[in-house]
Amino acid sequence: MQNQASKTPAIRLLWISALLVLAGLVLILAQFFGDYALLVNGARRELRGWALTSGQLLRAAGYDWLPADEIFPAPAKLNLTHTTIILNQARPVSIQVGSEERTLLSAETLPANLLAEAGLVWFPRDILLWNSEPLRPDEPLPPGEPLSLEFVPAKKVVLQFAAETLSFFTQQETLGGALDEAGISLRPEDALSQPLDSVLTAENTISVRLAREINVRVGGQQYSGLSAAESVGGALRDLGLPLQNLDYAVPDESQPVPADGQVRIVRVSEEILLQTDETAYNNSYEDDPEAELDTISVLVPGQIGLVVTRDRLLLEDGVEKTRQTDGPWKASDPEDGVLGRGTKVVVRTETINGETIEYWRKVSVYATSYKPSSQGGHTGTASGIPLTKGIIAVTLSWYRGMKMQPVYVPGYGRGIIADTGGGIPGRYWIDLGFDDNNYESWHFWTTLYFLTPVSGFIPVVLP
Repeated sequence: MQNQASKTPAIRLLWISALLVLAGLVLILAQFFGDYALLVNGARRELRGWALTSGQLLRAAGYDWLPADEIFPAPAKLNLTHTTIILNQARPVSIQVGSEERTLLSAETLPANLLAEAGLVWFPRDILLWNSEPLRPDEPLPPGEPLSLEFVPAKKVVLQFAAETLSFFTQQETLGGALDEAGISLRPEDALSQPLDSVLTAENTISVRLAREINVRVGGQQYSGLSAAESVGGALRDLGLPLQNLDYAVPDESQPVPADGQVRIVRVSEEILLQTDETAYNNSYEDDPEAELDTISVLVPGQIGLVVTRDRLLLEDGVEKTRQTDGPWKASDPEDGVLGRGTKVVVRTETINGETIEYWRKVSVYATSYKPSSQGGHTGTASGIPLTKGIIAVTLSWYRGMKMQPVYVPGYGRGIIADTGGGIPGRYWIDLGFDDNNYESWHFWTTLYFLTPVSGFIPVVLP
């Protein structure tokens, strides 16, 4: 009886301990029972029950998940504090990049993170389109629904200047558009490795040489302009002052443009001076019955002979530097010519001062006049006809072949060759006879008409 009595307190103690442990377990389990909010792809659902983990609660609500799904808190982690369980189910995502399409399964809602999962990096000026509308990198997308996106990467432009490199991104199609968008102003004289209208690719490296002022002295003139050329010759072409023929530049055109931009052009020219000595040729004459009397035609043209001496001059800025003399040498020999003298007599008529005359020859002559008193009162003439108006004196060489030839002189009238005189050397000459009471003084050129009938003696060349 004593043994039994001594065991009773120990058993009681065990029961009490067991009850306490059970009560503690009940209290612990009670912490996992309650009201929960379940957000599945943004849709809220209220649940009442118990669950040690968010995974148990999702299963109890009839949801399973894939590795790509996003669950908070983690489905296998003991949940002691969170009454809101979030499930964003992975959905198919298509991202078009140019002609390439990238697909993935993701529960991500932030555009930048979606691109990262697809192996794409969002750089400044990149564009991500959803339903043709651009998205911001941090603008959440609705969960759950399949996504079809278009990614338009910006083009990278690297400008390499002499002392620095400038990089930027652009959606512009051409280099000029990209520079305008970036606010980079270049002068027309600046040199780029690609033209402004060139189409940009994904990566573009452009070399830029900024133009600088070039001063060029040409003779006594100064020219200034901008050029990005590296050589003196290139700078001169940019300024519209290219070297010509024998010209040269200081520094030489193949040298780099000097730091001070000072260039000199020496204009070099070559002149050839020809000195000619002519050798005359002779003409012979032949009668030409087909040509009119007193006309001269060229049957065989004569050629002068030439002896040439040549000086070759080299000038720099107009100043003679060298001279080389060649010659003399005979360029050509003289060649005699043949002239035709017309012998054909043609009778013509002409009305002068109201009087019509018929003539077969006319000659330009220098006319003088004389009268009996100027001859000491003598009226005698070579022909024996007394001196009066109408008597015309000529040189003896004319008189021999023209004695008594009827003639006409405008302003004087008709007359006959009936006297001789001394004449005027080097001129065809006539002396018009007058009476003392009707004398007129003549000392000028006029025309002498030989009237019909045609003389039996016709000199081809008047003496």
